[in-house]
Amino acid sequence: MRILIIANKFPYPSHDGGALATASMLEGLVNAEQDIYLYTMTTPKHPANENNLPERLMNKITAETCYVDTNIDAKDMIVNFLFKRTPYIAERFYSDTFNNRLLQILENNKFDIIQLEGLYLLHLIPLIREYSSAKIVYRAHNIEHYIWKRKAKNEINPIKKFYFYNLSKRLQHYLKKHLNTYDGIISISEPDFRIHKWIGQQKPEIVLPVGLDLSDYFSYPITTNAIEQIAFIGGLDWLPNQEGLEWFLTKVWNKILYYHPKAELHIAGRNCNVNLEKIISSTKNTKFYGEVTSSKDFLSAHSILIVPLFSGSGIRVKIIEGMAMGKAIVTTSIGAEGIPIENKKNAIIADTVEDFADAINLLINNPDMIYPMGNNARDLVKRYFSLEKLTKDLLNFYKTLV
Repeated sequence: MRILIIANKFPYPSHDGGALATASMLEGLVNAEQDIYLYTMTTPKHPANENNLPERLMNKITAETCYVDTNIDAKDMIVNFLFKRTPYIAERFYSDTFNNRLLQILENNKFDIIQLEGLYLLHLIPLIREYSSAKIVYRAHNIEHYIWKRKAKNEINPIKKFYFYNLSKRLQHYLKKHLNTYDGIISISEPDFRIHKWIGQQKPEIVLPVGLDLSDYFSYPITTNAIEQIAFIGGLDWLPNQEGLEWFLTKVWNKILYYHPKAELHIAGRNCNVNLEKIISSTKNTKFYGEVTSSKDFLSAHSILIVPLFSGSGIRVKIIEGMAMGKAIVTTSIGAEGIPIENKKNAIIADTVEDFADAINLLINNPDMIYPMGNNARDLVKRYFSLEKLTKDLLNFYKTLV
């Protein structure tokens, strides 16, 4: 099949869950010998472009990027808030330059499938319909308005709470406006699938989580000798990660150090803001690495991985990666959404300060739990998140549409 994949950021290097989700799907399709054209934005926040394409893919896909200035403009944001219904967070991805180049691509190529990676590209559907007869697939990486609704619920500042609720409503309206204008939709988790149905989604839909090439992950041994070195890894420019890490540092970590004064928290993540970095630097026994070259190498040095999340949607790719690495993972119910975790078998789910601290203390006090939990986590990943299997499911879905 001839497939055009459109994304709002270039997926290499895969520094965050969204980029990794696009990159893994892309590589699965390449391995299945599909004809791929990748057209993405390159932005100030995600400046990577086609020159970052891995060498192994150089002669296997056509890759092209177009610069889009998504920097926040205070004046534009105020005008948008007062006079428009389209959320500013989505409006930033409107670009005549990007659209004009897309038009040229559509005029010069014939595609069977055109896949839009994420909510903020749905405004392109009328343009695509005008210049292509390809079937349009929307891949929903998450439910954006749920992220902001949950963020608003947890926010204490009344002004921020109001803004987040307003943004949530605007994003829901934006999604409903474009609902069913595509030919098929890919939900990344079962909870997201149910939400789509609840708000009126009627087109063919498949649940297709993020797939991993497991051979690379499984080559790392399960680490059981770094029991007091706790790991956190995630993009620190993403609000749910900021919120979760700050909660852990200010409310949970001291309860670990009380019983285990030599415990260390190792934090990796790109684009950490000044306030959070101050909290990290002022907290005992923490080490901050910033962005790491290899998430696998970082994870391999630790036995326990924490994923404290209280907002967000979709599926947590870092949990899937951590499971593939055989980590003992402690997360929240929201962090575990979309992943069929059996509590205390292949990960531990804890939602309160006390339960989260107790879970980590339990693992430190019982290092013999690490290997079986990590091994069970790998079994789960092998069953549900194999890239080869999920690629076959994706291609079968495409065939039902074409």
